[in-house]
Amino acid sequence: MWTFLGLSPWAALFAILAGYLIGSIPAGVILARLFRGPDPRTVGSTHTGATNVFRNVHPVAGVLTGVFDFLKGLLAVWLVQALFPSPWVIPLTGVAAVAGHCWPVYLNFRGGMGIATSGALALWQFPQVLPIFALIYLVLHYLLKHQARAVMVTVAFLPLMLLPFHPSLPKMALAVGLSLVLIIRWASDFNRVYE
Repeated sequence: MWTFLGLSPWAALFAILAGYLIGSIPAGVILARLFRGPDPRTVGSTHTGATNVFRNVHPVAGVLTGVFDFLKGLLAVWLVQALFPSPWVIPLTGVAAVAGHCWPVYLNFRGGMGIATSGALALWQFPQVLPIFALIYLVLHYLLKHQARAVMVTVAFLPLMLLPFHPSLPKMALAVGLSLVLIIRWASDFNRVYE
């Protein structure tokens, strides 16, 4: 059977769909309901991630949201790799999980910003890049005085940060995929005025 990146077409499609659907699980909204707080889509930044839940629903709900969002991309990859042990499962499933978190099918495609889910995958696959990433982000945030613009510029350079470490093609694909998803997601906040 014809294969794509060492996977059958059906396996590749399954990896993407499983990643997206698991990434779409709206922990912030679920926990807000459990804590009898407001829907995070209606308060604060209107994002469903940990920061908005922490600030506007309940600190414990925010922490739990962050933990779940951090782990769900890893969980998705682990589950799919158990069925299809290919290194290409990581970028296909991982990037799809981040996209699911940002544009969840269960919430009419209104989700979080993808940082926790992306961060977990990056910490697992290329931890050596994270100190460089953090330093560049902090410098850009100081210079630009704007979170979204600092994030967008920093993630745009993520694949280049990885190059000196001679990454495998699947790791580079993951870096490029994460970069594209986060740039697109954070573009919605490009002109946001932060309080």
